Amino acid sequence: MEGPGAAARGNVSLHNFSARLWEQLVHFHVMRLTDSLFLWVGATPHLRNLSVAMCTRYVSAAGGPWDPIPVSTALLGDMSDTTSTGLAQRLGCHERAAHAHV
Repeated sequence: MEGPGAAARGNVSLHNFSARLWEQLVHFHVMRLTDSLFLWVGATPHLRNLSVAMCTRYVSAAGGPWDPIPVSTALLGDMSDTTSTGLAQRLGCHERAAHAHV
C-alpha cells in the first residue's frame, strides 16, 4: 500500500480490507487515483456489480449551479438492483469534482 500522498503524485493507491458490520462480514476495495476514487463494497470478495456516478455541469431544475443529484448507471451486474447505483450517487454528492465508482 502506498502512503497518503501517493495519489497526489499521480500514483495509484490500493487498500483492501474487511470489517464486520453487525453480523455480516463486509469486504472493501479502495483505489485512489489522481482525480477519482474507486470504491467497491461487497458481502463476498468478488466484483459482481459495478456502478458509476458523476456530477454534471448542467443547471438544476431549481436554477442552481449544478444538479445536486449526480447521474449514475450500472455498468456490470444485475441492472434491477439499485443498491450500487444509489451508493454511487451518494458518494458522488460528497465532492463535486469527484467520480464515484461502486
